[in-house]
Amino acid sequence: MKKTNFLVVFWLLLAIISFIIVATNLYNIFDSISYLLIPATDNDYQDSNSIIRQLIQGIPLTMIYGTAFYFSLKQGIKTYKE
Repeated sequence: MKKTNFLVVFWLLLAIISFIIVATNLYNIFDSISYLLIPATDNDYQDSNSIIRQLIQGIPLTMIYGTAFYFSLKQGIKTYKE
């Protein structure tokens, strides 16, 4: 395998991993927002402070991994075209 092929595979693999993490974090964010809008009435009740804490953890992580996805995909395509 040539060095450029290895770099392309590396960048695109990094992009796939970061995309999966972004999708998981988006699920958690939307779950927390929906729980704030329509609280569940079963035994698994969460108070608003814990939901806000989950949002504070999830939103920055989603932005960080989203930018990592963008730059790794951009770098992988750039390396592929060279």
